[in-house]
Amino acid sequence: LVEVACIPFLMLGAWRLVRDGDKPALGRVLVAGIWFGLAINVRFQTLFMSAGAGLGLLLLRDVRRALVFGAGVLLPLVVFQGGIDLFIWDRPFAELTEYVMYNMAHSTTYGVLPWYNFLLLLAGVFIPPLSLGVLFGFFRRWKPLPVWLALFAFLAFHSWHPNKQERFIFPLLPLFFVLGFTAWEQWRLASAWWQERPGLERGLRIWTWSLNILLLVVLTFSYSKRSRVEAMAMLYGRTDVQGLVVEDTAEGEAPMTPLFYLGNWNVTVVPWTDPQANLAKELDRYPDLQRPNYVVFIGEEDLDARVARTEAAMGTLELVGTARPGLVDQVVHWLNPVNRNEVLQVMRTTR
Repeated sequence: LVEVACIPFLMLGAWRLVRDGDKPALGRVLVAGIWFGLAINVRFQTLFMSAGAGLGLLLLRDVRRALVFGAGVLLPLVVFQGGIDLFIWDRPFAELTEYVMYNMAHSTTYGVLPWYNFLLLLAGVFIPPLSLGVLFGFFRRWKPLPVWLALFAFLAFHSWHPNKQERFIFPLLPLFFVLGFTAWEQWRLASAWWQERPGLERGLRIWTWSLNILLLVVLTFSYSKRSRVEAMAMLYGRTDVQGLVVEDTAEGEAPMTPLFYLGNWNVTVVPWTDPQANLAKELDRYPDLQRPNYVVFIGEEDLDARVARTEAAMGTLELVGTARPGLVDQVVHWLNPVNRNEVLQVMRTTR
């Protein structure tokens, strides 16, 4: 995920900004900007982190360092985004501008959640009650201001933007935990109430570590989107797979198929979402050796009628296998029903 791949750059940039205190050397500030700029190349939305960090330097009345930081951010953007796009598309920043336009046009396409959705996520992602302490600490202490404001600006943008998916907030998590936990510990150690109850604090630590270790063991041997992976895996090694019809007329959102697990990137894939459209006519567009002969039915809603419509276009179908969601998928769906939890039926033509 690009939301994860950008994290090392953000961590390195933040460390360069804070390691020398409030007045880092200009060279370190420049390098910090370069790291943030590289993060933007990986995940465009981290631009708001760079903007927040630059604003933080300005609020500290350090215009010179703010300008140097901005120059560092622009350097990899101009070289990589501008230069590569100019070479490929004959105009700089082509990918960035198209990405922005697409997201503006589809801001509500993939689901709209309330503005406080990511606050709820942050309140639970580090396992309560520790996560509540981290959240409290982050908003209680605004230091170091450039890094804090970088995270706040990123969180504010994603809280405002209608389309909210859990992965969008991933770039924030490591730095959010560092700032929030250190601020929480500083406050807790100065609190007379907590100092009078060392057993409570020790118990909370035991609870947090125990649950995290348990989840680590479970998740290490688990994976998400299990039904999609298993559906392709059951076709792995079959030499007769010419193509797939991904039938999702139930909800009209045929997902991408993980062809890696099929072992063949060159098969024809036809997403089919309109029950009124002519599937037979669509399939006639393909040569015989590329014509889909397998169907993946997404979900079990109205399955008999969907199979009948597909057989009318493709001929008799026989069941190859059923792929069901795993435990992780079921838990994620329970936590947020927006995450679809589908059973997949894989069938093939008999003619």
